[in-house]
Amino acid sequence: MRIIAIAGNTFREALRDKVLLALIVIAVLVTAAAKIVPPLAVGEGAKIVKDLGLATMTLFCVLIAILVGGRLIYKEVEKRTILTLLAKPVRRWEFVLGKYCGLMLVLIISVALMTLWFTLFLLLTHVPLDIRLLLPIAMLVLELAIVTAVSTLFSTFTTPISSTVFAALTYLAGNMSRDLLALAAMNKSLLVKVLARFSYYLLPNFRNLDFRALVIHNQLLDPNQVLWAIAYSAIYITALLLIAILIFQRRNF
Repeated sequence: MRIIAIAGNTFREALRDKVLLALIVIAVLVTAAAKIVPPLAVGEGAKIVKDLGLATMTLFCVLIAILVGGRLIYKEVEKRTILTLLAKPVRRWEFVLGKYCGLMLVLIISVALMTLWFTLFLLLTHVPLDIRLLLPIAMLVLELAIVTAVSTLFSTFTTPISSTVFAALTYLAGNMSRDLLALAAMNKSLLVKVLARFSYYLLPNFRNLDFRALVIHNQLLDPNQVLWAIAYSAIYITALLLIAILIFQRRNF
């Protein structure tokens, strides 16, 4: 119950955050841009519109996870409200999980709203609806769960600016994880090979969750790959939250 209460309070605080205004701005801009894309892309308009819509959803929601998540715990410490909370029968792990769940609730609702907008987006541009598009949207939720866990981890011991920068760099590096393997294979330096492989296994591999191109281009989907993506996300999120809890347990206020 305490986790639910903290999550609910975090949800209400996040809704008042100005960063959510970006939803309206991006939705309007992309909807307007969609009117231009199909005539310019002869024969590929539908694919570009789908890709553009999914990319917009990803960009917006990742920004929320990074920008809001970076201040998730630090602001409670800075305002000293953490002392009031911990003086009550609230365990530190409950506080961390409550904060994480609250932000995830905001992101899930944001994804749901963006999905409704995306459906309207497709109808406005006369693009046939495809139920398979729900797969990359579901994978986006898992991706956001990882990004939020990363932001929560950094928020337990760094300032909001540092947390935002580190989370953004982690996200960018996680999208280039396969390039690290290529670097390890091409480079002759043993040190570079070791560092590249270490980074590959340490950083989140967001490529494992990227089914957007397969769906948009109507390619076959491997169910085992989808199951692996879900299992990978669950393990990675659990590990990040455990580390965040351990760090927060050791902090003195």
